[in-house]
Amino acid sequence: MSIMNEPFLLSNLIDLQEIDNQIFKLEKDKKGSESVIRLMHLESEFNEITKKIQIQKNEIQDYYKESDNITTSKKSISQKIISIKAKLEDQSLDSNDLINYTKQKESNELQLSQLETKLNILNRNNLDELNEINLLTDSLDEIKVDLIEVSKLVKSEWKNIDEKLAVYETEKKSMLSNFPQKAQELYDELKSRGVDVIAAYRLDNNQCGCCGVDLTTSELDLIFSTEFQQCPYCGGILV
Repeated sequence: MSIMNEPFLLSNLIDLQEIDNQIFKLEKDKKGSESVIRLMHLESEFNEITKKIQIQKNEIQDYYKESDNITTSKKSISQKIISIKAKLEDQSLDSNDLINYTKQKESNELQLSQLETKLNILNRNNLDELNEINLLTDSLDEIKVDLIEVSKLVKSEWKNIDEKLAVYETEKKSMLSNFPQKAQELYDELKSRGVDVIAAYRLDNNQCGCCGVDLTTSELDLIFSTEFQQCPYCGGILV
């Protein structure tokens, strides 16, 4: 017969304690496994590098503003050149229109060339900062890959842990259903006090199995005459 269906015994407290220990261990693993620690480290690295990139970008805000303006102008002029080239392909153009569109094309191409030169100079003047941002961005991309991989691993580990926790919690609930109210309250009270070993068997040399204190014969007689057989030194329950 499973102990879950047996009447309450003090030895059941040892079994309950073992279940709680397993639950505690699983919850501890969930918060502090190597994978979780690795994930926390990666997240910290990710946030730190992201912050550094933002600081670098803030320092060259004028560069980005001017670069965006030049890029926008280049796109606009490039579209004009495409439109002019399309008109120049019209075989019905008279000589005046042909000369006019050709001049427009040359003028826009010159403007485009000047903008490209301006952008090259702008990039060259901010080269060190841009290189630093690129290096940081490359590092960030590498961390992203690791983050995804480790996150999947942690998710899998947590799923496995949660399944085990569910089994232990069900087992604990079933066991507690056979516990007298007083026994439950005593167990919870000792647990809340931080007693390391709540219930244990007496050791052969008359030591408390909970705290290890040597007990005299009279102390043992007194302990075993009480309802829950508690050690007078640690409060643990001797079975």
